[in-house]
Amino acid sequence: MSWLEFWSCRTQRAEQLRRSSELKLDCSQRSQLFGNHEVQAALQCERLCSLLPPVGSEVFRRFTPASLEKYHLKGEAEGEEQHEGEEQHESEGAGQPEGDEHYKANGEEQPKDKQVHEAPPRSYLKDLTKPANHLEAGKTLPFIYGDPPPLLLGSPLEDLDPFYQSQKTFIALCNNRIIHRFNAESACYLFSPFNPLRTSATRILLHPVLTWILILTILTNCVFLVLRVSVMQSLNSAYVEYIFMTMYTCEVLLKLVSRGVCWGPFTFIRDPWNWLDVLNIIGFVLQMFVPKLCVLPAIARVMKLFAYRPGLKKTAEALVQSVKRLVNVTILTVVLLSVLALVGLQLFMGVLRNKCVTWPQDAGPFHNTTPPPGSVVPDSNSTNHSKDPFDFHDYINNNENHYYLPGSLDALVCGNTSDTVMCPVGVCMKAGRNPNYGFTNFDSLGWSLLALLRILMQDLWDNLLLLTMRGAGKFSISVFVLVFFPGCFLALSLVVAVVALALAEQKEAEFAEAKLVEEEYNQIVKVLKKREEVEEQWQASERAELQGEHESPQKKKNAAARSEEAEHVTVDDPEDDLRPSCSAVTHSILKGDCCGCWRTLKEKLRPFVMSWFFNLGIILCIILNFIFLALEHYPVTENFHDLLLNSNLIFLAIFTLELLLKLMALGAYAYFQVRWNIFDFVVVVFGLLDVVLANVEGLSLISTLRLMRVLRLGRWWSTLGVLMKISWASVSPLGLVLVLVVFMFSVVGMDLFQEDYKDLVCRISSDCELPRWHMVDFFHSVLLVFRVLCGEWVDSLWDCMEVSNRTVCVFFYVTVLLTGNLLVLILFLNLLLIPFRDEKLATEGGKGTSMKWTKTWILERFRSLKGKLGPETEENGGKEHLALKTITSDQQILEGHPEDQDSCKVLPSPSAEEKKQREAVQKSEDPENQTGSGPEDCCCACCYLRCPIQDIDTSQGAGRVWYKFRTVCLHIVQFRFFEAFIIFVILLSIAALMFESINPQQQPILQNLLDTADQVFTYIFLLEMLLKWVALGFKKYFSSFWCWLDFIVLDVALLCLIFNTLGYSTEPLRVVRTLRALSRFKGMRMVLRWMAASVPSMCRTILVVLFVWLIFSIIGVNLFAGKFDYCFNETSAEAFMVSEVENKSECLGLSLNATEVNWKNAKFNFDNVVMGLLSLLIMATSTGWHDIMYAAVDSRTVEEQPVYEVNLYMYLYFILFIIFGCFFTSILFIRGFIDMLTQHEHKVGGKHVFMTKNQLRFHGTVRKMFSKTPEKAVPRPQNQCQARLFDLVTSPIFEIVVMVLICVYVVALMMEQDDQSLETDIVFFWIHFIILILFYIEFILKIVALRHHYFRFGLNIMAFVILLLLTTGIFIADVFEKYFFSPGFLPILRLAHICRILPLTRWARGIQTLLVSFLRSLPALLNIGLLFFLVTYTYAYVGMYAFGHVKEEAMIDSMFNFKTFGNSMISMILVSPSSGWDGFLGPIMNTPPYCDPGVDCSSPAGGIAFFTSYILLYLLLVVHLFVAVVLESFNCREPENSLSDEHLQMFYDTWRRFDLDASRVINYSQLSDFCDQLQDPLRIPKPNNIKLIHMDLPLLPGDKICCLDILQALSTQVFESGQMEDLKGRLEEKFNVHNPEAQEPISSTLRRKQEEVAAGAIQRAFRRHRRQDKVE
Repeated sequence: MSWLEFWSCRTQRAEQLRRSSELKLDCSQRSQLFGNHEVQAALQCERLCSLLPPVGSEVFRRFTPASLEKYHLKGEAEGEEQHEGEEQHESEGAGQPEGDEHYKANGEEQPKDKQVHEAPPRSYLKDLTKPANHLEAGKTLPFIYGDPPPLLLGSPLEDLDPFYQSQKTFIALCNNRIIHRFNAESACYLFSPFNPLRTSATRILLHPVLTWILILTILTNCVFLVLRVSVMQSLNSAYVEYIFMTMYTCEVLLKLVSRGVCWGPFTFIRDPWNWLDVLNIIGFVLQMFVPKLCVLPAIARVMKLFAYRPGLKKTAEALVQSVKRLVNVTILTVVLLSVLALVGLQLFMGVLRNKCVTWPQDAGPFHNTTPPPGSVVPDSNSTNHSKDPFDFHDYINNNENHYYLPGSLDALVCGNTSDTVMCPVGVCMKAGRNPNYGFTNFDSLGWSLLALLRILMQDLWDNLLLLTMRGAGKFSISVFVLVFFPGCFLALSLVVAVVALALAEQKEAEFAEAKLVEEEYNQIVKVLKKREEVEEQWQASERAELQGEHESPQKKKNAAARSEEAEHVTVDDPEDDLRPSCSAVTHSILKGDCCGCWRTLKEKLRPFVMSWFFNLGIILCIILNFIFLALEHYPVTENFHDLLLNSNLIFLAIFTLELLLKLMALGAYAYFQVRWNIFDFVVVVFGLLDVVLANVEGLSLISTLRLMRVLRLGRWWSTLGVLMKISWASVSPLGLVLVLVVFMFSVVGMDLFQEDYKDLVCRISSDCELPRWHMVDFFHSVLLVFRVLCGEWVDSLWDCMEVSNRTVCVFFYVTVLLTGNLLVLILFLNLLLIPFRDEKLATEGGKGTSMKWTKTWILERFRSLKGKLGPETEENGGKEHLALKTITSDQQILEGHPEDQDSCKVLPSPSAEEKKQREAVQKSEDPENQTGSGPEDCCCACCYLRCPIQDIDTSQGAGRVWYKFRTVCLHIVQFRFFEAFIIFVILLSIAALMFESINPQQQPILQNLLDTADQVFTYIFLLEMLLKWVALGFKKYFSSFWCWLDFIVLDVALLCLIFNTLGYSTEPLRVVRTLRALSRFKGMRMVLRWMAASVPSMCRTILVVLFVWLIFSIIGVNLFAGKFDYCFNETSAEAFMVSEVENKSECLGLSLNATEVNWKNAKFNFDNVVMGLLSLLIMATSTGWHDIMYAAVDSRTVEEQPVYEVNLYMYLYFILFIIFGCFFTSILFIRGFIDMLTQHEHKVGGKHVFMTKNQLRFHGTVRKMFSKTPEKAVPRPQNQCQARLFDLVTSPIFEIVVMVLICVYVVALMMEQDDQSLETDIVFFWIHFIILILFYIEFILKIVALRHHYFRFGLNIMAFVILLLLTTGIFIADVFEKYFFSPGFLPILRLAHICRILPLTRWARGIQTLLVSFLRSLPALLNIGLLFFLVTYTYAYVGMYAFGHVKEEAMIDSMFNFKTFGNSMISMILVSPSSGWDGFLGPIMNTPPYCDPGVDCSSPAGGIAFFTSYILLYLLLVVHLFVAVVLESFNCREPENSLSDEHLQMFYDTWRRFDLDASRVINYSQLSDFCDQLQDPLRIPKPNNIKLIHMDLPLLPGDKICCLDILQALSTQVFESGQMEDLKGRLEEKFNVHNPEAQEPISSTLRRKQEEVAAGAIQRAFRRHRRQDKVE
């Protein structure tokens, strides 16, 4: 199923699951089902009904000793049958058909005494050999069994599953109809199933009271775990722990007594959930000896909560099953990250240790001397044997001798090349430790993997790139962009795709199961109805016979009594169910029907309250209230503040009046039946509380609840309503699992690292004060875990590794990172796939009129006034009315399901008119590429009518010359080299932008050259446009949007030339050249066409996102307006402590005496709604959110100096924003994006919206790349020596040895480190040299054995090229380093042999599928990537001219700035992953006196617009990238009910061993061996002669059998579907397989066997006749 079909079927799947969960049989139907032979005979082939007990027996039977004896006898009988079956197979292998097969093979009729009833179908028999899925332990009892009697709940019952009836098991049911299965053996070798103690233990264990007691115990224990520091010091922790352990031990004893220990199935140890109890007890014992092992009981106790709730337990088990599907992608991700880590290891090993070391004035030989540039400086690890007056090694490793940037904790990383950071003081050499406590480096494989994990999770990767560029040079950014980023995107996108596929398969399996259950239910109801009809007919005929025979009066009386009794039974209406729970008086009061005057008032108010005009007025009031709330700002005047307070009172009065009117019009009962009315009531109540408690201190947060009023728009605004439903849907078992996991990790982290943070805090803090992110208390621990889930983890990991055990810290953080993000991703995808339907009207008032209805009503009135309401509108309205028709579940059950409900269908196919319009649009987009007989008319018809002189005769005279000239121009335009030349000129003009500079006077020659080139480009494009005007005409030229774009770009270029001649500078306008590339590359045009089509949907979604962010911005203004100010010392660049400056007045007092003291406001604050939105954007998309959050947490009141974490619980504001403003809104955005994508794919006929037709052909290339076509084997040499070599190199053992050699080579590369000794370097050199020699030996052996056939295989060619690269890297490296390229790339050549591992993916089917799906998406990724590069290129050029003069501050420094195009491009690449762009925006937002006007000041509004637009475009394109990979992953899936590519590959791998000549046929005598050597599920093990005969395979001349015939027969046998045409198409596509010859079959296997049996019978009869003749 493709993504289009899967997404379109969401609603149908949800509806199917809902219907299947509501299926239920009434008592009469169940009695017929259990007590009627005919009904069960008719339903014997159904899954559920096949498990029903025999007629006349009870459904739920107590488990007794007789039951156990019956199970024992049944097990013995099955063993005997199995033994007889094995003997029968042995006789079958001898070639003697028995039983029914014998008679069929001989063409005889089976004797009547041996005929049996028709056996059930094979699927039914197959199901009886395994447990029934719907009767598994832990599942709910199926609907056919009904509700068990209350007396049997918790009692041992006979197993309902026939499979387990011979396994000595019994079941027990609890109150919620959950099946619990137990072992019937003696528990603990003491308690039989009938022991009173075991029976009592089972009842207690399944009783809901015990479950709730255990849940409350665990919750109480969790509270004590949280308060362990404060509470446990006052209480005796040992006694509390013993109390809890006593409860857990009692539970374990109950389980042991009721289930047994481990002997047999369904015992205590056999249940994985019981392992948590074992872990709890073991951890409790071990923590007495190792205190930190107290985390084990904590983990076990929190996870035990999952086992007590069926929803949580099912969700957790589903998560475990989905994790199993991640094995392949996990292996691929680990391998990929390891390869990338090796690249980083080879390129940047030891680079980050380069420091600027200052030399002392009295350093002996180094006195007043500095090593010259380029000289070899001794390494810090080398031993100094010279007699220096001081220790050189200790000196360079002393941190005091390193150069530090102001405010930096680590020394400046430097380099000795021109593109690195040069030392301002001292000499650059390798010394000291690496940055960030020594944890940021590429010096070994482990640290390199940690750095790659940072890049993968986008956590402080900008800092890593900055350090690497400072030490290795600017070339390192190319490694990040071209190697690290694509590799990490490959891993991350495949993880997302695999999780989405696993979730989709789970949804499809649930849908299929629900559909099957409903089909069986409908079949049961159908059979029961037929049975009722037959009984009614029989009773009617019997009644007629009785009446005809003149029944006695007594019989008539009895019949009448029976009919009255039946009528009484059927008429027994559930009036009691409909009766209100309260008294009639109370009910009438709630409904508003207590008196006549009240009813009169209700009837008069109801039409007004339910009118569209009333709702429209309420909507306008909500919008006006929202506007007034958004006007709040700081500083605010007193009059304006009073205005806002009065407006709040007015709106509160309006909404209160609305509440009262609706209560009077609808009545309290009807009013509170609608959920939106309940929400309105709560909003009004909070508003009244806000007014009453306005002057109470500490309750100011209630004022923010008035913003709940604006959420009422979700009642009429459908998109906002969907967002609210998404938020509510997150309150699910999966969301609760995520909350419990966060709690568990928080407790575990607090237990592991609490004491370490307290004792060793001075290692990570200069003032020995705890950092903001720690695990000393529970609240900070939760904050830290939440931060890790958001992707910010590495700096907290550094602190942890500095104060605690490094291994434990890495394991804990990586576990939290992977587990938490996986849960978040699964929750994201679950919420993404949830369909939302409009709720039905609960009452007549219901939800009221919607905004869409109001808009439609207004438009209809407007059109009716203009007379434009025609039959087309009525027809459309009729169609909409039909689409809204609903069917109840009862009607569906009685009427059955039509075909369109049984299968998910996508949107209807486009009509012929739509196809014509689509073709017309496609033709109009590329007018110059269309070929025709000649040029068309120049202008449109109206131009010729208004100016007849334009209409000239083209058959003679000047008109003919003009026509020929246009024809020549048309041929030129359509000439492919002309288009290639124009594309070359476009690329050249875009490349010329790289040489532009903001200071052209510094390079006048280059600037003159660029100006001349600009003129040449303009004239060439002008000539192109003139040629197209002449060739195509104005009508056709201006009918294309892309021609219009070229025309506008050329107009701008001509205007630039004019203004340049007048002396004006127009260099920034040259950026429009990049727009020409859009019209020339069809791939980018495809992406742009889709983006243009998705604009309306995206605008609706973005409007809702902006609305939600406005709400949070208003809340931020209410909480933090005017509180981000602080007193700042400009000289020391530090803020004053609160002990020095208390408030603004004291700071201003200090500023009178010292000019360097200022009362400063944070650049990103919440002083007004606009700045609040900008701050929230930084919170959502940048790494600069720390400063905003820290300022909010430290804020006190207005104009007071902030205090460290004085307002600690303001963290919750930002957590809620991340959840509701980022997480849920991103789900809404993706939903709208995919909806629009699905509609667009339907419009284009189901084609890929990101690829062109030519790019779609790449899919076939990818499939052929990973296929394994059976080719003709290389001929074995005649020479005996070569033949032996041939046997050696073609043997599997030789390939295994080569792969092991490659793995050893890779391991040797992984073991390299930066600080290894010279002896280790020599050892590794000889290892690489020996392996190279072995590779040469391999090459020589293969070239001698295979001869010229060696180069027929692509893998051999790849191995030969890699061998040459390795030789180059070892022997002539010095030459290449000196004359060709940088020596940094030479180590990459050593990694080339890793590519030879790629062929191993043929044996790893899952990994191969992932690679195929990614490779299939490469064209789409290329199109989106080119568009993204063009956007980045354009913004880099604009940024250079807009912000090139901004002073260096924050992120803008000598490496990242906008002074040159190269640096601007680097800066935009850094901004692209939304990291650190606030550091670029901060200096741009400087205003005087913090910058000099006309020198380094810029436009703050322009900077905000520049970065905001770029970030939005980047996020949109990144969504396109991930969606492209996910789409291809869905398209690469194979249906489960047919042969997959893996099965085909296995079939052909086996076929090659029998068909050496690749003739596609084998001998009939080889068929048995061939089918036996296949793998499951196609394998038919020996003895298989009888099965092969009955497959009735066609035989070709010479007793040959074709591979297609065998494959079709095997597919039909296994999957019950073997479409020949489909198999042929897939084989031809994957293996290039065609029918060998057009040969007609001469016979078949079954007919051949019949002929042989017939011939044998004739021969035996003839011999018998001859013997009789001889006797006579």
